[in-house]
Amino acid sequence: MSDLNDKDVLGSDTDNTGEGFPEWMAQLPTEYKKDEYGKGYKTIGEFYKTHKGLRAKIDGLPKPPEKASEYEFTAPAEDSGIKIDADTEKWFRKLAFDLKMPKDIAGKLFEGYTKRLAEQIKAREKAEADAITKADELMHGEWGEEFDKNMKYVDKAIEDLGGEELRKLLDSTGMGKNPTLLRALKQVGFEHSEDTIKEGVVTGSKKESTMDDLYPSMKGMPDRQ
Repeated sequence: MSDLNDKDVLGSDTDNTGEGFPEWMAQLPTEYKKDEYGKGYKTIGEFYKTHKGLRAKIDGLPKPPEKASEYEFTAPAEDSGIKIDADTEKWFRKLAFDLKMPKDIAGKLFEGYTKRLAEQIKAREKAEADAITKADELMHGEWGEEFDKNMKYVDKAIEDLGGEELRKLLDSTGMGKNPTLLRALKQVGFEHSEDTIKEGVVTGSKKESTMDDLYPSMKGMPDRQ
């Protein structure tokens, strides 16, 4: 401070060169004497006071932990429908640590992430449930009084084509209620049912002929419903 005169210490607002640079900047290293940044502080006292306050604010900001393992995350609620596995949490810890996130900010971000994920899962589950209900209503309307009968054909097809393993797959994916698939399975089940295999008879000619006579290569094929 020995290079500063009394005017600078007390807060002189005298410009040093007439170019708009405060007089106190003349005491700075050559590279800073005419730095535009300094024009905002007419006195060295003003500069010091401002930057001391800024330094205090910076020092008071939350700091990141020294280790990623020091982050503390709140697990999702049990009724949220989600569970964060160890690998995902480990990834999140590393990401937060690499970004130098303070503990409280990382914790709030993790909580927000899991909350949003839970909302998306619930929305998807509702959409799937609504689609199943709509499909069920559609097939009841389409098949009417034949619904229960046709569903027996569907069960027959599932049993013949894949059994319990196929049934579990259809139930877990919701495809067991898909109208297009139900129609196809109903037909397969109908054709697989023993009581649907009939002998056809063609009339209108001098000699009656069976379907087997006309189409020997298709002998024994079941009727389509």
